[in-house]
Amino acid sequence: MGRKRKNRSNSATAGSIPEAAPSEAIEPSSSAIRGSENRVPVPLDTSNSQEVKKAVDKKSLSMLNKLYYFCTRRPKAHEELSVLVSMFGVYLNRKDGYTMKPKGWVNDMVILAAGKIMMEEEKATNGVVTRHMFSPQFVNKVICDLNQSNEDSYKPWCIEDVSLFILPSKLGYDINQCKLVNNLSFFQIFAPTLFEEHWSCYAFEPKDKILYVLDSMHDKFSTRKKNLDDAMKRRFEELLVLMNPGLTKENASITLLRVDVPRQQNIHDCGIYVLKYMEIWDGSIKWQDKTMPDYQRKEILKFRQSLICGWVQHPKNEVREELLKAAGLWGKLC
Repeated sequence: MGRKRKNRSNSATAGSIPEAAPSEAIEPSSSAIRGSENRVPVPLDTSNSQEVKKAVDKKSLSMLNKLYYFCTRRPKAHEELSVLVSMFGVYLNRKDGYTMKPKGWVNDMVILAAGKIMMEEEKATNGVVTRHMFSPQFVNKVICDLNQSNEDSYKPWCIEDVSLFILPSKLGYDINQCKLVNNLSFFQIFAPTLFEEHWSCYAFEPKDKILYVLDSMHDKFSTRKKNLDDAMKRRFEELLVLMNPGLTKENASITLLRVDVPRQQNIHDCGIYVLKYMEIWDGSIKWQDKTMPDYQRKEILKFRQSLICGWVQHPKNEVREELLKAAGLWGKLC
């Protein structure tokens, strides 16, 4: 998401143990040895080390808070386009970083960058991507088609319509190869969605042909949202055929399921919930009867901080050193 160097001197320092001369060595008597064996061991006093650790943790947290404020404060007019994150072909500027402030409404560039970084890190770690993230542009295209006339809105997609989202030449890897490597046991496509000023997410599992709707405000269900769900179902069926030429429209029918995920506690954290869906949701019930934890406000704030600070400090961030120096934290954050 520089390291301190210790200055060393060639001369002995206070508290160092000088090497004893051979003539000064004293051989202990056998009785002294027996006496030491019979002594009751004295427990080590760990209070000092614990206090030191607390002080270090407190200082690290203070510096992390400083970096978070530096990245998310309201930018001045001439600072808005200053780059905070530049890696894997995505860029975040100060205007984007500002949306990660407490109670900030996350914008589409943050969602795009998060998805790209997640995929690149998984590919670097495991050699394959099992959680494929569409950019928000995918659903934007579905919404754009939906808003057109009836004839155009139902026009089937061809490979040119979705090349940006599925072709290896555009992605840098083969989605079908990812499925083969994992034997279809675990492969998901996530489609973050901005609709009616609210972030939600679709998660598609090709193996079971199920399209899940993940929405932290699922009780706010409008007719227009239902129409979008139906349109997404139809487009993913077309996408499934385009990704698997052996399939036909008849045997590519998928099921749409709305998931009962925990509800957000305000009107501004929907984007953070979507980022967590993209990061950990796999359909398994792990938190009582839910597939996602019921996050508290402090946890959401911590997610905001850890994400933006982690990206800025990322070894691949091309402006990392420049940003940390500007924040007065170069060499101070581990």
